[in-house]
Amino acid sequence: MSNKNSRIRLLFIIFLIVFSVQFRIGFTDNTTRNGLEVENQSGTVEAPKIKRWLTESGAEVLFLATSDIPIIDVAIDIDAGGRWDPSGYEGLAGLTSSMIFKGLGRVEGQSEGLNEEAILEFFANNSIVNSIDTGKDRVTIKLRFLNNSELQSKVGDFISLLLSNPAFNTEVLQREKTNLILRLRESLSRPQTIATRALWKAMYQDHPYGAVATEESISKLEVAHLKAFYNRFWQPARFKISIVGSLSQSEASALANQFSSESDVFSSETKDEPELFFQSMIPPVLLGDAGTKIISHDANQSHIWIGMPVLARHQTDDIFPFFVANHILGGSGFGSRLTSEIREERGLAYSVFSAFQLLKQKGPFFIGLQTGRGKTDEAIKIVFDTLDEYIEKGPTDEEIELAKLGLIGGFSLKLDSNLKLLTNLSQIAFYDLPLNYLDMWISRVSSVTKEDVNRVLKRVVKSGELQLVIVGGQRNSE
Repeated sequence: MSNKNSRIRLLFIIFLIVFSVQFRIGFTDNTTRNGLEVENQSGTVEAPKIKRWLTESGAEVLFLATSDIPIIDVAIDIDAGGRWDPSGYEGLAGLTSSMIFKGLGRVEGQSEGLNEEAILEFFANNSIVNSIDTGKDRVTIKLRFLNNSELQSKVGDFISLLLSNPAFNTEVLQREKTNLILRLRESLSRPQTIATRALWKAMYQDHPYGAVATEESISKLEVAHLKAFYNRFWQPARFKISIVGSLSQSEASALANQFSSESDVFSSETKDEPELFFQSMIPPVLLGDAGTKIISHDANQSHIWIGMPVLARHQTDDIFPFFVANHILGGSGFGSRLTSEIREERGLAYSVFSAFQLLKQKGPFFIGLQTGRGKTDEAIKIVFDTLDEYIEKGPTDEEIELAKLGLIGGFSLKLDSNLKLLTNLSQIAFYDLPLNYLDMWISRVSSVTKEDVNRVLKRVVKSGELQLVIVGGQRNSE
């Protein structure tokens, strides 16, 4: 395909995507589409914007009104992820969040609280879909329920109680610890898990991002530790609440105020808190020299992972060029350089990819593949040769155009449901991205130049700082 034809296709797809995105998120427009319209003071109709405000207790709220379906989707992001685990108590953040929906303490007017079964029954009887996920940066609670005023109030009151008055039951905690340890043991039999844990530890040697839960750290956790962690980190000022659905801003505001009610449930127990060192600030990510870790395993193939910290989520000027750079290298599957060199030219692996994860601080760029144990050295050499050549010479003009074409062509799929809109809104909220981040996404990608990609590649990806982990056999062993 010629560069001219690539550019024509790119411009055409940009037009289609922008035209469709206007119907989903906050572009100003004088048409009425999909129920996404509001009337401004001048009487003209425009697509709704993302609204941002603070609750009475200081939690930040982002709200996007839709009217496609009578559903409300909520994400509550709490700055209480695994990076805040005290040294030696890894797993505390995850265990604390896993207990939130497993017991409600006694509240005024009731003789006792609610156990896990009663909480599950409430969710089931009211058709509420819920989940809690704990990552490196944050805990994310997601809720989905039907939109009617009675249920809104009921859900708001109930979630408010659960978040502000959890019951950390000793027996339930012991069960959760046992299950967690069993799952950990099972996962550590899988070479992929072994490799990724080792890679994170190698990339973030002296940083909380590299810390991982162990049987020892999990076994040490007691109710007092959970209460101390909850007291410190589960405060409304650390909440970011995202709401997408067919409700008014006043209704969204009422819900957010309920979700972020103040809690002092364990404040009287402060004097009995265990001695835990909670960091008030996370240290910066420091890059070290390249390293190699080889872990023996009886797997039929070698599992190879390569990576290093590169960019933080707020570095948008570098992130958009890196989107394009990664797409060309190994983020696009067939057609990427790594797939061409590793799979198509040499048949060394069925699949090879590159990716990067954006976090509060520098998140990792990584390359992963599996190959026959006897082909380990060859595969690693080809990966590094391909990467070094790419960094040194950069992409071609055609690769840049095709990468932008692919990225922009897939953008609308990130916004084609309320749940996907919620995921994007949640990212904007937690990582303090500009409210027009989605509006400008296409233009930022389309404006990336070859010079931008070369600049970012040379600045953030250094072969001399990459960490290599091999699980499944020694190099040169066969």
